[in-house]
Amino acid sequence: MYELIVVGGGPAGISAAAMALNQRIETLIIAEQWGGQTTYEMQIEDGESRECISGETLLENFRRQLDYLDFVHHFDRVVRVTPEENRFVVDTVSGDRFIGQTLIMATGAKPERLDVPGARRLEGRGLSHSATTHAGLFLGKDVAVVGNGRRAQWATASLARKAHRVHLLAPEPLVPTPLAEKLRRMEKLDLVEGATVTEVLGEQFVSGLVARMPDGAEREIPVKGIFVKLARVPNCDLVRDWVDCDSRGHIIIDQYNETSWPGLFAAGDVTLVSEQVLVHVGDGIRAALTAYHHLLMQ
Repeated sequence: MYELIVVGGGPAGISAAAMALNQRIETLIIAEQWGGQTTYEMQIEDGESRECISGETLLENFRRQLDYLDFVHHFDRVVRVTPEENRFVVDTVSGDRFIGQTLIMATGAKPERLDVPGARRLEGRGLSHSATTHAGLFLGKDVAVVGNGRRAQWATASLARKAHRVHLLAPEPLVPTPLAEKLRRMEKLDLVEGATVTEVLGEQFVSGLVARMPDGAEREIPVKGIFVKLARVPNCDLVRDWVDCDSRGHIIIDQYNETSWPGLFAAGDVTLVSEQVLVHVGDGIRAALTAYHHLLMQ
């Protein structure tokens, strides 16, 4: 039996496992692969240079520690988590079974992708799902944001400070909020409500998009970057039947990353979508320390 099992190999899971090992907790981290959303790289080309950044580099030291201690990680997909008295049983798709006294869920969230021609091919080549990570690469360029929720609006406001012009293509009308009203007043923003993207343009890098306007006409918009800010679905299915989640499926935690089930903790996008690697790293560390304190009290 392990003292702690961490499910998920993104920033929150990696940092949680590394901190737990530093506290000499007998730990196992189970993940399909390392990195989570941070494996997503961005390349752009402006005629003279190409820039590539990766959030994965921020986790390199933590991950090296886990790679060196190969007995603390298991690459597989978890298919079932069963709570029992004072322990958790974790089953994987390969048929392995592990038991832990405590458990940290760091399973992240699935982004809704843009399912149109050109979108998959140009992901990481001008098409991004994270304005927090990649907005700085598009200084002085024309960009587009696809979405109409709060995340899309925050991304648009951030990009308006950096880009030359921002096109916000909202599939549905924006809900009236102070932020939405502020966006409507921005000179650098072209807001179209009821627009649907039908194609992403570009050979090696994004060069524009085609959108169907509210009147049914199609419009080609030249941009160097596209930020897809559609809904993200938390990966909470393993525990949602016995742990409190909100209406969107985020696992509800307190300020110490404790859930409604004693001994179960959660961190990262499965609790709150922040898109900021450093936030998730801190989240994972806090969850590991809380799990450590929980074990001390047993």
